[in-house]
Amino acid sequence: MNFQIKHGDIFKQKTDCLVLSIWQGKTQSERVRDFDSITNNLVTQLIKAGDFSGKIGETTVLYNVPNISAKKVLLVGVGDKKSFTMDKVSQITKSIADRLANLNSKHMLVSLTDLTSATSYEFVRRFIETIEFHCYRFDEYQSTKSPIIKTENMVFSVTDKALVESAEQGLLHGIAVANGVSATRTLANQPSNVCNAQYLADKAKYLNQQYTDLKTAFYDEKALAKLGMNAYLAVGKGSENESIMSVIEYRGHKDKNAAPIVLVGKGLTFDSGGISIKPAAGMDEMKYDMCGAATVYGVMQAVAALNLPINVIGIMAGCENMPGTGAYRPGDILTTLSGQTVEVINTDAEGRLVLCDVLTFVERFKPQAVIDIATLTGACIVALGHHYTGVMGNNDKLVGQLVAASTKAYDKSWQLPLDDAFQQQIKSSCADIMNAAGRDGGTITAGCFLSRFAQNYHWAHLDIAGTAWVSGANKGATGRPVSLLVQYLIEQSDS
Repeated sequence: MNFQIKHGDIFKQKTDCLVLSIWQGKTQSERVRDFDSITNNLVTQLIKAGDFSGKIGETTVLYNVPNISAKKVLLVGVGDKKSFTMDKVSQITKSIADRLANLNSKHMLVSLTDLTSATSYEFVRRFIETIEFHCYRFDEYQSTKSPIIKTENMVFSVTDKALVESAEQGLLHGIAVANGVSATRTLANQPSNVCNAQYLADKAKYLNQQYTDLKTAFYDEKALAKLGMNAYLAVGKGSENESIMSVIEYRGHKDKNAAPIVLVGKGLTFDSGGISIKPAAGMDEMKYDMCGAATVYGVMQAVAALNLPINVIGIMAGCENMPGTGAYRPGDILTTLSGQTVEVINTDAEGRLVLCDVLTFVERFKPQAVIDIATLTGACIVALGHHYTGVMGNNDKLVGQLVAASTKAYDKSWQLPLDDAFQQQIKSSCADIMNAAGRDGGTITAGCFLSRFAQNYHWAHLDIAGTAWVSGANKGATGRPVSLLVQYLIEQSDS
């Protein structure tokens, strides 16, 4: 879908469909009052007759409306004006998205910016991200495809000419984030017989071809072994698919040697649990255990598209955890790249073993900050449900920046504690640490494990086990936390 910003008379602009926002109650915007005056009080009559109330999310289509150039008009209820907040834009936009398939409108003119004249950037960006999210379809493996949404162009009409610049900025950021989210969802939704570590590497190569500002490097099992990344390698030993670490570099800062922000994504393209095998029910969803890597892919695409003046390195740590004859076992002791030893208590606590070696590997980049993203613990779902991404780290400023960015991006996160009391739970009797510490505080003890390998830089950990995908009839990847991370990187590039 193509998006534009325009300033002008909405009633004289030719379009297949004009979208008008209607408040619940008597008070309406100036544009709706103007619409009423040239259409014989059409909106007022609908409200008086009880055919339209303006409650949030309500829609109705008007045809053959006199004295305007639009072929049809979509009225959208936006609720009570006094209680309106920006987070309701998602609900409003979803109601519009639900009508697109049967509106048969290639061109749409959206006149909703009078809702938030002071925050045109936020409104336009939020609208674009939401409409693209709800219009997303993953049907490449289905014989019967989803209904085609015929809308090709969506134009936002800005009431105040002075707001065009901020609206244009919202459009630029919104498109980049929306495309990054879609790319993440499509990558994460791939089945594991298609998406393995080599597939992730091929996607990185493709991204490199699309954006010349990117540079990629790949580490196969031979290279990982040469480095001494034994914990990473152990996880993939039971699989016939090779483990491959894909590194994507973006150097947008005027000083190419300026300390980068490093993003590390867990890329378990399938997690059976290994020898500590998972229950059969729901195991199909373990194809989503690479959503951290998919997030890195989407964020790097957005960063390159926006040409942010910042250095960012994204790492997709790809491998597969299977119970093959070469699989690592409970009781094994692994020597990590850092030299620390780990007693394997549970082979299903594999993500932290992959990440710990990568967190040591990234020291070579002399980063200003490192953020890992992982579907790491079911305990995070118990703690925060499917609404909030768990955040913890060794630097309060970094963690605070991420939480603040999540609020601005409407991609919620919540800080969890990380202190010495929890560190005691991962002590081992025969190695430096063990890779699992039981159910109590499971998300935090996993964070404690990772913190042992991130002591030489500012680090934060995002546990996205509850937010990266949804189950049930609408099973699929959400693309979170791409919005959060792009918002954070935008803010860092402005500072």
